[in-house]
Amino acid sequence: MSVISAASPESAVLTASRVAALCAETVERGFADYDKQFRTITLRARERFINRDWSGSYADAAERLRLYTLQMEKLTTRISQIMGPRVTDRGIWAGMKAVYSSLIATSTKWEIAESFFNSLTRRIFATEGVDQSIEFVDTDFDEAPTTVPADTRRLYSGGSIHELLIASLTDPSIGFAEEDWCALNETAQRAAERVEAAFRASPQKTLEDARPKLEMIGSIFYRGRGAYLVARAFRNSADRAPVALALCLRRPDEGGICLDAILIGETDLAILFSFTRAYFRVDTKCPYQLVRSLHQLMPRKRLIDLYNAIGYNRHGKTEFYRDFVRHLRTSSDRFVTAEGAHGM
Repeated sequence: MSVISAASPESAVLTASRVAALCAETVERGFADYDKQFRTITLRARERFINRDWSGSYADAAERLRLYTLQMEKLTTRISQIMGPRVTDRGIWAGMKAVYSSLIATSTKWEIAESFFNSLTRRIFATEGVDQSIEFVDTDFDEAPTTVPADTRRLYSGGSIHELLIASLTDPSIGFAEEDWCALNETAQRAAERVEAAFRASPQKTLEDARPKLEMIGSIFYRGRGAYLVARAFRNSADRAPVALALCLRRPDEGGICLDAILIGETDLAILFSFTRAYFRVDTKCPYQLVRSLHQLMPRKRLIDLYNAIGYNRHGKTEFYRDFVRHLRTSSDRFVTAEGAHGM
């Protein structure tokens, strides 16, 4: 029995449906390879931070930024080899999209995978406007697939805010070992005082028998020379106005990790996650879930901004377009020719 190579001349004899299936599988493998490399680079961030390897950290950020383009170039060449003269056959591409959608239905990063496919079609067709038949203009999934993992946020309770901060910062699942810290007790106490001041400033009445809780996103956000733990603090189980916060960590010298600052409230967090900053390196199995956890803390932030912040800037463009289309559906706005010199 002979096997037809996807890149061989014999592939030209395959039916359109077989070519569509073969290409969809190739794209899915290409995305899996991209995702694996993306995560490998991201996971280096912790050791870079602990070892104060700042040059390595910046090199990783640059490598991850280039990764998407490099993967897309290789995939474009591969798909062109498989399809040959049929590479711009939109009927085959429509079939590819349908097969690909079924292949990513069990992925926890399905929305990123959809944008990955869109990037490929635009490289092949240099599309002006959009084509629903060959692009994921809207997602194929009305709801998140059932494969979305359980919520990875971690809850700390049963102590004072000071004790809960220390518990989270030294939790081996997300924090650092106690011996890695410098003056943790003192800095955590000052941070706790800031949180308690925010509790008192809230219009919600503070109960005398308050039993605070700390709900921490279960991944550390690394960027530049800093590491950040993002959370919200509750005064008690009935608190409907928790305080959003970010713990800013630094490793300035061999003396250990220090709790350098605490950011309090949505406004401070929005600045931290501003589009003017570099992308975070944060390990997540499910960007969809992480972005929505962040959105709970910063409800005025758009999804595009949050996807951009964690390094999925290509999907951020997809979210921007979808948000724009939703706006047009409920708006009477009309496009007009811009004033001024053409092209400026």
